[in-house]
Amino acid sequence: MQQHNPIQIHVEDTNAEATMAKISAIKQKYFKDEFSEEFVKGTSKKDVLIHRGYWCRFNIFHRIVSTYISKQQKCNIISLGSGYDTLPFIMWQTYPNNEFTYVEVDLPVVVDRKIKKLKESNKLKTLLGEIIISENKLQAKSQNKNYLLFGEDLCNSEQLYQQLKSIDVTIPTLVYAECVLTYIKSDATNRLLDGLTQWFPQLTFLNYEMFNPSDQFGKMMVRNFEYRGCPLVGIEAFPSLQAHKDRLQQWFNHVEIYDMKTLYQIGTDPEERKRIEKLELMDEWEEWNIMQSHYLVSLAIKSQNQLIVNLKV
Repeated sequence: MQQHNPIQIHVEDTNAEATMAKISAIKQKYFKDEFSEEFVKGTSKKDVLIHRGYWCRFNIFHRIVSTYISKQQKCNIISLGSGYDTLPFIMWQTYPNNEFTYVEVDLPVVVDRKIKKLKESNKLKTLLGEIIISENKLQAKSQNKNYLLFGEDLCNSEQLYQQLKSIDVTIPTLVYAECVLTYIKSDATNRLLDGLTQWFPQLTFLNYEMFNPSDQFGKMMVRNFEYRGCPLVGIEAFPSLQAHKDRLQQWFNHVEIYDMKTLYQIGTDPEERKRIEKLELMDEWEEWNIMQSHYLVSLAIKSQNQLIVNLKV
């Protein structure tokens, strides 16, 4: 029987909680996603702060991934620490005629559960077509698209590379991570970034994570994650926006980075923002500003010539 360590189990718990928060926002009509409930069933209504935060995050990532696929003749999209992410299926449905490979990677315990959910979902099996399942791996192919899901610890960069060698590493590749790297020690993150920039000559890297651990809210945030059994072991090494930018500039020539408070205004569609602000009244602007000042999104590109997406709308 496969053994899972406690950290893996706690990370899986946060994955399910994040999906429930996403479903709550979907039910309040913040955005559309018909696939999330294929992974998690039933959820209570969350707070408006959670809904708007999730909408902002989804709006940015959906726009960038969608733009990247639509502007390339063919490309790879790789999601690190993918959890129950449904963006692969949304893109598969949205761009039936585009040529791309979508890869998802997460801890083996999470991938095992995602594969189980996929096997049980008639909707997803119909969308993906024929699927091939082997140990801790699932593959699906259509005429012009590929989907690959496999389990690997992101700290094991050499094993990760062995899995990724099955795709065409020479074509434009967008790699993204959402609330992943801050769970990993900084030396392992550096090895991962070093590997990615060597493996993919046309690399764009999109990242969302927590930062700013030193003020009152930041200390509470760090304690909260530690109490839940998934400590933010990478947050202290890169505590500020500038520290994150300096790290990325070791490998990338073009780096954009903002906190989510700023991106809510400059990185989301203004008409959509007007629409969602009418869905629920939000009085807690001070709390919102503090919370969103502790999450960031960075976009890093190896060459200025490959700049086809931006954080700003």
